[in-house]
Amino acid sequence: MTGDEQASSVPQPLTTEQLVTHRRPSDPQISPDGERVAFTLRPVSNEKEHPESAIWVVPFAGGEPRQFTAGQWLDEEPRWSPDGRRLAFLSDRAERGKKSVYIMPADGGEARRVFDQQGDMEHLSWSPDGRFLAVLFTDPETEEEKKRKEERDDARVWDTDYKYQRLWVIDVEAGTAAAVSPEGRQVWTYAWSPDSERLALNLTPTPRIDDIFQENEVVIVPRAGGEPTPVFRQIGMAEHLTWSQDGAYLAYRARAGRVVNGDYVYRIPVEGGEPVCLTPGYDGTSEALWPLGRDALLMVADEGVNMTLYRLSWEGERERLLAEEPWGTFAPVATADASGQRIAVVWEDATHAPDVWVLSREDISPALQRRTHFNPELEAAALGEVEIVRWESDPGVEVEGLLFKPVGYQEGQRYPLVVQIHGGPTWLWTNQFAATWHEWAHALAGRGYAVLMPNPRGSTGRGPEYSNALFGDVGGCEYRDIMAGVDYLIERGIADPERLGVGGWSWGGYMTSWIVSQTTRFKAAVMGAGLPNMISDNGLGDIPSANLSYFETSPYHDPEPYFERSAIRYIRNATTPTLILHGEEDRRVAMAEGQEMYVALRTLGVETQFVTYPREGHAIQERKHQSDLINRVIGWFDRHLRPEQAG
Repeated sequence: MTGDEQASSVPQPLTTEQLVTHRRPSDPQISPDGERVAFTLRPVSNEKEHPESAIWVVPFAGGEPRQFTAGQWLDEEPRWSPDGRRLAFLSDRAERGKKSVYIMPADGGEARRVFDQQGDMEHLSWSPDGRFLAVLFTDPETEEEKKRKEERDDARVWDTDYKYQRLWVIDVEAGTAAAVSPEGRQVWTYAWSPDSERLALNLTPTPRIDDIFQENEVVIVPRAGGEPTPVFRQIGMAEHLTWSQDGAYLAYRARAGRVVNGDYVYRIPVEGGEPVCLTPGYDGTSEALWPLGRDALLMVADEGVNMTLYRLSWEGERERLLAEEPWGTFAPVATADASGQRIAVVWEDATHAPDVWVLSREDISPALQRRTHFNPELEAAALGEVEIVRWESDPGVEVEGLLFKPVGYQEGQRYPLVVQIHGGPTWLWTNQFAATWHEWAHALAGRGYAVLMPNPRGSTGRGPEYSNALFGDVGGCEYRDIMAGVDYLIERGIADPERLGVGGWSWGGYMTSWIVSQTTRFKAAVMGAGLPNMISDNGLGDIPSANLSYFETSPYHDPEPYFERSAIRYIRNATTPTLILHGEEDRRVAMAEGQEMYVALRTLGVETQFVTYPREGHAIQERKHQSDLINRVIGWFDRHLRPEQAG
């Protein structure tokens, strides 16, 4: 073997091109007989104006996956008919950017459109008897509205003329469809009753996303439409609504404390009554809920940085479906066949990219079996060792996170450390293949960095007491937890205290701004879609009510607690060179927040750079934008933490 051949056979770190061009499967849907799994395969970035994805199918028992739709359009949400003979799905093949409902024979053939409407649609599902399809469809523009827009007579009055997302039911054979949810109400989620005659809906008064953090109502409507029957009201959504097989109960995820998040699973009688918690005292976090056969629920759960699956009975008995190994991360969607014995998931961990895996409960020792392998080149790259780390913060408080060691790590040698903080804050880092525009660990580890991905208090996966710890202490316990993690890695001899970096997106961007206003220990920072001013963000973002999970009242009633935990109040203390990144169409965290941080640092003479991405919202979708972002993040840290390799 020549020297060049030897060099080419040595694994190389992941490239930016690999990070932004690979494809990831999602939404695994197992057939009723358990023989096949349909799923969506989509590139991690949009190369063209409109996103594209294809539906694929793979045998449960193993074999080559095959492409079911052409992938020239946005084909998604594959749904098996109850008899397994057809696949329904959403597609924008008739008009790009506007979806409609299609059906194809399960063995392939021509797609038949079964809904004469098109536009914004989601949450497609079959009725249990296989006669109907339901879908959430947002009211389209009227002809009058289109005419006014063409004539530029388009003044907007805020909070009027809402476009509601309503529930439509399609009679597949008759080719007819009708909206069955009440007018003037937004439907966020729904579930069919076992007899196909009713649907449970989660409603809010307006389509503003902020409503999901306020009072929501669950009602029952007849399949053919009619007056809704109230079931219950609560603060926050009733997520993953699921009927019991006898039609007597609804199960759902909802908050377990002040923070509006689906931590626990509840059961409530359809005819009305008090909810019963099925997971009281659970020290993990319920992430998703699905039917499991005729008599149980399938719960996807976070437990620390790892995830697992449970069989949850309607009486609250939990049975873990997998042994503790292998640890990793499940996508929220997990589906079971009609018998509840076969399960399909998308699974990943720090060294395995997301793929379709299956599980048979009929096996003596049920274990995950891989059924797709779409990105072998990613897994064959030079990846640093990943360790689950734990440290003590405040007395008696143990914090957990993931440490990505640099490629070629040698014990006893110190390395530049980048701390990447997750968004939310009611969210978490899990044992995942961290290699996208949003997760920088593998990209940085390949460049010689150690990367800490911490789950400070406020994170999920540790029970509601842990996730509710931010109330009245926003930025406080999080800051102490993160800094204690940095000190822990310095004490272990891994992190170089003179080469520390910090960054994150969304709430991770908030914490980045807060950290650089509180300490000068970091030599470089990247604030992505961050909010340095809690007061202005409350008025500019689209979910101000989310702040009531963490503050006693709004900043308009009492601004002091918000200003007290805003980086802008202390920004005169900042010295850390800070790269600021933001999507120009971001409605979650307005671009003005990034601009405010930039102007503040520029005025104070702190090295800073502000980069914005046209057409992008809170997530960065376009390929060239993702590539630019990753290269800028690496370049910024190289410049300030590893100047010898910057260039």
